[in-house]
Amino acid sequence: MGALIVVSQFQQEVRPASHIDIRFDQKKETLVDADSVNKLLIQIVQQYSASLKDGIVLSKAEKGIESMSGVRNAEVFSTISGVLVAEIQQKKVRAKVIGSKPYYIDELGGEVPLTSRYEPEVALIRQSETFEIEGSDVIEILSGIESRELLNKDLKEIKQIDSHRFSLLFNSLPFEVIVGEAVNIEQKMTKLIAFLIKAEQEKSLGQYRMVNLSFNNQVVATKK
Repeated sequence: MGALIVVSQFQQEVRPASHIDIRFDQKKETLVDADSVNKLLIQIVQQYSASLKDGIVLSKAEKGIESMSGVRNAEVFSTISGVLVAEIQQKKVRAKVIGSKPYYIDELGGEVPLTSRYEPEVALIRQSETFEIEGSDVIEILSGIESRELLNKDLKEIKQIDSHRFSLLFNSLPFEVIVGEAVNIEQKMTKLIAFLIKAEQEKSLGQYRMVNLSFNNQVVATKK
């Protein structure tokens, strides 16, 4: 599961588990509250101290941890020396939705509540006041943009136009880029790069207010 760290303290009053060891797959807890995990495991130890190696008890602990916001997967086991170990895989935040009820989108397109413990630097998605955002659309767009390093670093915001249509804003570009539906994003980024190269050669970048990539085999640029 990658690099693991210990974030809990020795629990002298608990037997037979002499230690609770919480390990995260990332460098530290981000979306997951380690204190909450620790409290849950202490409750498990106190309630089932005679059967901490029982698969049913360990499964109960795993399900309790996995029900917490930000947890992708958890594995709980007891060592021969009496250490109760919880290995936790956290969800990875890919974007932050800005709207009436802000939230994060994880790597699978799922919703994750905001937390005061962690504020990652991720893509911003400006939600329409009318439509819900499909997380899979966001992941598809981000994956397509990430294939173009310069565009990915310059991305400022993804804006929802309607239910499944989006536009992009870049820090260094003076116009909005319409990508439409979240399909063929890599090809659309290729078209955008070709347009930018041509416009740069013609010194015409500042003349446009919108560039539309949603049409097949063409780029439609609207001047100011």
